[in-house]
Amino acid sequence: MRACCSVYWRKIRPHSSQCRVNLTLLTQALTTHAWRKNRSNYIAVLAITSCATGGALLLSNSATPSNWSDALDVNDDDETLSRRFDGIGRFYAGIEDDWIIYSSVLWSNVLKAWFKVYLYEIINFNVKRIFDWLFPWEQSKSDDPWILLELTKSSNFWIRQMGVASLANKTDWDSYKYRVVAQACNHRTIAALARYPQANDLYFLPPPKVVPSKKKIVEDLQYQVSKLPLPPSLNSKIYYYRHAALDSAVKYQTDPIGMDTLSQFYSTPGEDEKKENKTLHLCFQALLCYTEINTYARIFVKNHGLSVLLRLLEDQTEEPIIYCIAGILCNLSKDPSLLHEIVSTGWIKILKQWSHSNDTALSVLALTILANLDQDWLSRDVYQDILLLHPTQRNSQQVHVDVVFVHGLRGGAVKTWRQRDKAPGKNSTDISACWPKDWLAKDCPNTRILSIGYHSALFRWGDHCPYEQERRTLESRGKDFLDKLMKAGVGSRPVIWIGHSMGGLLIKQILDLGEKDCKYSQLVSQTKGVLFYSVPHKGSALVDVMMYAKYLLFPSVEVQEMITSSEKLHCLHNRFLNLVADKKIPCLSFGENIKTPVGPHLPDIWMVPPESSNPGVGQFLCLPANHINTCKPCDEDDIIYQRSRQFLRDIIRRIKR
Repeated sequence: MRACCSVYWRKIRPHSSQCRVNLTLLTQALTTHAWRKNRSNYIAVLAITSCATGGALLLSNSATPSNWSDALDVNDDDETLSRRFDGIGRFYAGIEDDWIIYSSVLWSNVLKAWFKVYLYEIINFNVKRIFDWLFPWEQSKSDDPWILLELTKSSNFWIRQMGVASLANKTDWDSYKYRVVAQACNHRTIAALARYPQANDLYFLPPPKVVPSKKKIVEDLQYQVSKLPLPPSLNSKIYYYRHAALDSAVKYQTDPIGMDTLSQFYSTPGEDEKKENKTLHLCFQALLCYTEINTYARIFVKNHGLSVLLRLLEDQTEEPIIYCIAGILCNLSKDPSLLHEIVSTGWIKILKQWSHSNDTALSVLALTILANLDQDWLSRDVYQDILLLHPTQRNSQQVHVDVVFVHGLRGGAVKTWRQRDKAPGKNSTDISACWPKDWLAKDCPNTRILSIGYHSALFRWGDHCPYEQERRTLESRGKDFLDKLMKAGVGSRPVIWIGHSMGGLLIKQILDLGEKDCKYSQLVSQTKGVLFYSVPHKGSALVDVMMYAKYLLFPSVEVQEMITSSEKLHCLHNRFLNLVADKKIPCLSFGENIKTPVGPHLPDIWMVPPESSNPGVGQFLCLPANHINTCKPCDEDDIIYQRSRQFLRDIIRRIKR
């Protein structure tokens, strides 16, 4: 096949007045019915070829648009087509000199021309170009953002990490370069950059402007809950919180004569605000339960739930609201398929800001979410109800040992492990809000420090989901956390357990269940040490007092399990002693010898006496501290921290041998 056409190539200097294109004429020509014919396609081929060569394609106005359709005929031969084409106009392209060529271009000539071009490229190939292709780290030293972006898109894992690290280390660029990367890089790279502390904040685009809603934010949250499907079982906590959250939305529609609506005019000051806050809390509980399941989490995101959370964050700045939003994001971050939506809605920038917060609990939670989102890394562990205290960044030392902290009754994954308040008059400038994160991380290198978090209560007063009670037992919690620990990678390396109060019982329950199930056998076999702070191995005296008035106090399930006469505790402890003896696991235990204050008008109580906190194995130390402070050292020179650190160092030293 050959195309014969009258072509004029004419020199046009760059940016000259001749360098223009009559696009209107070309568009009208190509949209006529003749464009559908084979011969008329020559025009498009010529146009595209001219543009591809870098020439400035332009048409003379010697022919009107109607002449194009008249000039082209499917029955014309090549010679006739050439004459017709010559009468229509002239093509001009920017070449070096003014000259005119008339030729019949064969495909063989085109192939020859292509071959000459490639041969020229091979002969004049730049050695530096070959070197950069063979050694990507030379490219990673470039100051060109586009070159670094290409590295982050490589199919090779290590080249991608090299590109991300190079971008993170660019701290002296002009702002426009950061914006180029922010707009051009993929979501995987954005999530990875957020885990570098030195990465410039300009890499992270702010959230898009939220469209104002005519409804209250509580109503928007209720709408989000209503759009989620009903759970398969009506006897579940999801259904309970869903019904409770939506009940207030239909409460005033059930009265046929509107008495409930009229009564709102006579509500006491602050009553409406309390009801709204309670409804907000129930909506959050429902969404937290829903988003724990990936299927429901995707539906929530599909229904623009992330935008509703953004609006809520703009309207409400209270600490409990922020924690609830972060909890929902933590659930969403477990699903890799939701990375695109989380990044595109601007949450990475918010999480990056939270990670620098003075609130240690919020900072650690944000860093844990970013770790979940960063799945293109050596560690692809997923953290649910487990906080990553250390290492939280990418540029950290290699991990050899896991240290897992488990708090006790009414504790928290961060607040339980805070430094003890110093006495008045002493220097309090370097108080740690979480000593495992601040002190242990630097004193015991090559360790990953995790903290398990769960909800617990002393009483069953107020609104408690009846379907959650069975999940609050030690055995149910142990089964739940076994799966979560395995997803977090616990068991892939040596593990050291540290528990306070009820947390020590939960550790023993996890090890007991793991030994019975071969699925979790590696987690048990990798256990290299256990450290207890005031753990009621044989029950608590406080629980015995509460059980005397159980019909008045309504003690929780957790409390009832820690009665001194509990047969379950006795059997659990015996199995733990057998495990420790069989596996030769070292143990260190701390007890209390000071009574703990429980209220302004109540006497101090000895919560866990030494005969209960002493497990009968390993070392046991009785501290001059109450039950709450046995896990809270005053400073790094405190005997609590000194002995704990030495215990961990001895185990780590044996592991590295």
